[in-house]
Amino acid sequence: MAGKKLHDNVLRTKAPSVLGRSVFIGLRALDVFWQYHLLSQGWLTRAIERLDGFLPRPYYSVVLMLSLGSSVKQILAMLLVSEQETPVASAAMIATFNTVINTVNTLLSVWMATRPASTSKSSSLVTNPIIVAGLAAYTVGILTELVSELQRRSFKRNPANKGKPYSGGLFSLARQINYGGYTLWRAGYATITGGVAWGGFVFSFFFYDFATRGVPVLDEYLVKRYGEPYKKVKRRVKYSLIPGIY
Repeated sequence: MAGKKLHDNVLRTKAPSVLGRSVFIGLRALDVFWQYHLLSQGWLTRAIERLDGFLPRPYYSVVLMLSLGSSVKQILAMLLVSEQETPVASAAMIATFNTVINTVNTLLSVWMATRPASTSKSSSLVTNPIIVAGLAAYTVGILTELVSELQRRSFKRNPANKGKPYSGGLFSLARQINYGGYTLWRAGYATITGGVAWGGFVFSFFFYDFATRGVPVLDEYLVKRYGEPYKKVKRRVKYSLIPGIY
């Protein structure tokens, strides 16, 4: 019996999709204000007060900056990198999905903020190993995703490279390293707001989805598009998502 056909979340046809892109950018920008409202003016603040807790300003600022960074990265990618057709429904779904994850992170950050270890001194943020590790993963992941995509865009826009698969720059370390970067920064974001268990769950969720669906779907598409040149890339670049791991 034939295996179940894997779903590709991205349309591989090129189109301006001005309305769809505008919807995506608008919703991702609104996410930052939504997270700010939850933490500074919404019911989360009142919930913390009822629990006799408080949200320390350094931690509060970090949580907001994580949301801001995720939105800025994805908006830049939509403006500077993406060439795919982006229907309004797809744009709204992807943007909402990211907002839902960020909102869960914000909700969990309330619990983190009311724990004694998190609400002691502002300086504890820089010595808290969980937060430091989360920030490192977030920073490395989001920069890896953005830089790799910009490198690929620069390659594709050179007419001399038309019809060639890209395997230079960061993509020489893993064939879909941008997916690995997304997985890493999502896990770092989750670790800071919800702790190691939540960060591990988020990492496992995205790693599994990309390893079993995202990468196979994209590999199949790239083999069909580029043929033998991409098969050579697969033989040369052994890792798919994260160098040294998978």
